[in-house]
Amino acid sequence: MDQKTDKRVIKTKHAIYKAFVELLNEKDINQITITDVAKRANINRKTFYNYYSDINDVMEEIENLVVAAFIKNIGTVEFTNMADFLTEIFIKFTETVNHDLEFYGLLFKTNNRSFLIVKIVDILKKYVQQRIEETETLDQKRFKVAVDLCIPGIISVYMNWFTNSYDYSIEELSSLLTDFILNGIQKNWPGN
Repeated sequence: MDQKTDKRVIKTKHAIYKAFVELLNEKDINQITITDVAKRANINRKTFYNYYSDINDVMEEIENLVVAAFIKNIGTVEFTNMADFLTEIFIKFTETVNHDLEFYGLLFKTNNRSFLIVKIVDILKKYVQQRIEETETLDQKRFKVAVDLCIPGIISVYMNWFTNSYDYSIEELSSLLTDFILNGIQKNWPGN
């Protein structure tokens, strides 16, 4: 019985998440009402209140779920050398996004995405820095600057990919980003 209930809860919450993110693509978060979410999710307000007290609760839960998914996926990456490490981070990021491409696509397209992007960037930076600090062969100060430069840029490129700014598959984009970061942009520039 619990498993059946759990499946219904999961299905209902997923409908609420999707409705909320769709609405974020249409209006500012301060304009989204519980009634809007309930109608879009095809549930009643009482059902909404069974899980959340307000719109901010939904937003916070989505943030936490997305961050947890990224942590879980990149947490398996071991540092062997810089090239393999960065490549694996990009692959794990891509796998996380591909797991629910429609949802992440909606989420990354919204004008209200900054709340989530800041958390993702912070988590990725902390994780990469922590893993790199475990190796003593790198200049930690220089690497911290590199991480601060690269991680937000990578996230920005992925978000632009979701808004159809690039004509690459997500795998091609990951490969290109890895090449740019490891070998430099100038080396990859046409004519060089």
